[in-house]
Amino acid sequence: MFTKENGFALPINLKFPVNKKYFFSFISLFIALFLSYSNSFYGDWHFDDFFNIVENPHIHINDFSWDNIKNCMYGLSQERLSRPLSYLSFALNYYFGGLDVFDYHLVNFTIHYIASVFLFLFIYNTLQLPLLREKYAAIAYPLALLATFFWALHPIQVTAVTYIVQRMASMAGLFYIMSMYLYLKGRLAEKPSLSIIFFIFCSLAGLASMLSKENSVMLPVSILLFDLFLIQGVSKDSVKNILKIIVLPFVIILFFGLIYTGGFSLAFGGYEMRNFTMGERLLTEPRVILFYLSLLFYPIFSRLTLLYDIEISRTLLQPWTTVPAILLIILIIGLAIYIVKKRPLLSFCIIFYFLNHLIEGSIFNLELIYEHRNYLPSMFLFIPVAEFVLYFINYFSYKKVFQLIVASGIIIIIVGQGDITYRRNTVISSELLLWMDNIEKYPNLSRCYTNLGNYYMSQRQKTKGLRNYEKAMVLNNFANSHVRALQEHNLGIYYYFEGRNDLALPCFERASKTISTYLPNTIYIAKIYLLRNEYSLAHHLIEPLIKKYPDNAELNEIFCLILFKENKFLDAELYAKKFLKNNLSSTFPLPVLAETARKKGNVLSAVSLWKLYQQAIPLNPHANLALIELYSQINDDKTLKEEMAKLFCLKKSRPVISYLEEINRNKNLYVYIPNSRKIQSIVEKKIH
Repeated sequence: MFTKENGFALPINLKFPVNKKYFFSFISLFIALFLSYSNSFYGDWHFDDFFNIVENPHIHINDFSWDNIKNCMYGLSQERLSRPLSYLSFALNYYFGGLDVFDYHLVNFTIHYIASVFLFLFIYNTLQLPLLREKYAAIAYPLALLATFFWALHPIQVTAVTYIVQRMASMAGLFYIMSMYLYLKGRLAEKPSLSIIFFIFCSLAGLASMLSKENSVMLPVSILLFDLFLIQGVSKDSVKNILKIIVLPFVIILFFGLIYTGGFSLAFGGYEMRNFTMGERLLTEPRVILFYLSLLFYPIFSRLTLLYDIEISRTLLQPWTTVPAILLIILIIGLAIYIVKKRPLLSFCIIFYFLNHLIEGSIFNLELIYEHRNYLPSMFLFIPVAEFVLYFINYFSYKKVFQLIVASGIIIIIVGQGDITYRRNTVISSELLLWMDNIEKYPNLSRCYTNLGNYYMSQRQKTKGLRNYEKAMVLNNFANSHVRALQEHNLGIYYYFEGRNDLALPCFERASKTISTYLPNTIYIAKIYLLRNEYSLAHHLIEPLIKKYPDNAELNEIFCLILFKENKFLDAELYAKKFLKNNLSSTFPLPVLAETARKKGNVLSAVSLWKLYQQAIPLNPHANLALIELYSQINDDKTLKEEMAKLFCLKKSRPVISYLEEINRNKNLYVYIPNSRKIQSIVEKKIH
């Protein structure tokens, strides 16, 4: 029989070379998690993955120089430290494996598994504290293992594990629980020297958590509450002792807040881009947090997705559920405080959940709802659930059949969790399935159609892509004005590559008004000006940005091209040399230097520069055609024949004149414009 007295032990005698309980826990957790996530290791990049990892040059490192490390830790803005450990981990992934998704998923899975191990260790050791030992010591192991299984296999954690960029959340969670475990070991250590060692590593793990994601700044508060509730016990004296040092966690929060935001005014600002105010966010978040609770305790597949369409609470009465949600949270927290002396463990689990939603669920200018925000707050939420299950099994200790029914039910729940997690991974691993699933569940969200459109465009299914872009604009239900501006940008790109610049330009201009710092918009506008021979407009548009972003390669390239098109050949040459000196791996300056050399009559120099360019890009048609002209000019028949052979390979079966017309279609975007008549004449002469 399973009873509290025997610790609900299985009637199996397992003999391992190490402690069998730990061995069984670690192995069973690994097997369960591996089975649930086995279909996720080759999952696609999604959503924020692209600009945080795939398109983020700051994490694309080739060596471990200090500049590279510093740039990756300063995140996207490059203005201040931004989740430095998370970005550093992406940089290390890139260094060892490029953009191979398997490596990133493997690291994410490993982080989640280790976090699960530390969660088990923390719960198991907590239940044997003097304050809890009498009640929980006998069931510490099964309770800790069951609670850990409920948390680790829960499908709500999928977005923190399989969605690659949300390694930020899982890394923060790992170091957070590791820090709490090390603090616990330090408090229980008998030797002062050992305590000091544990506290040092506790501090380092806590720092690592905070450097992974900002919401970890609540760690000092969590540790103080843990110590008060479960080690000291709540009493007048213990509360007074805590109040004496309560200033410390707030100093830490203030310190990291200033580092991450550059000032709290910046952290609280930015609401002008949102479709809600700070007050409306504060009113909405209680409903969001209760919705999270419903997902945690009722996680069926049809309720889980990446993006949610939640109604904003505009007032206390709109929608009517706003006030009940606020009152219910106050009631739950009040109840947790009321029972703190009788049920300190339950009280701590409840308060920990709400406390660790405070950063992302309060005044800060963030999106309203994401599943991965539950990774850390939900860590202890299943301890009361596991305790209730074990109490129920113990209650029916006189009826073996009832125990087996309950035990079977728990197995079914755990297997069911694993199954939903596996199915969720199937969806989230595919860019197409992810957005189709999201549209099915929330059909009025514009961003889902935008991202599905992006997928179709990447697959060259332009008709489907445009249809989804247009649907997104018709719905006009974007998270904020910036997201809408990005959709305008996507439409602009579509029209631009379709040659419909009359439609593309207004899209880019509208997007630029909203996101003036989004450089791709400005670069496309400049390209359209060039195509229209409006060189002066392009010059005035790009020149101020060059001063602001002197190291941006695309800006430098297009400005160099503008100078050349304005016939400012000397300026273009000097600018190209300066750019090449600072970017030795860049190839763009070579055609500029080659053509300015040709303009000055230095044909041999032009040949050398075009050959260098061709070595870097062997199949470039402009290099091939430019060299044909130059070799013909200097009567180098031998090398000319080689370039003629390349020309026939490049043009394939197309007539030369058609090939040249295609090359010259957007001639104003290229430094060199092939002379069609001259090349046609050279070809005919050599053929005959």
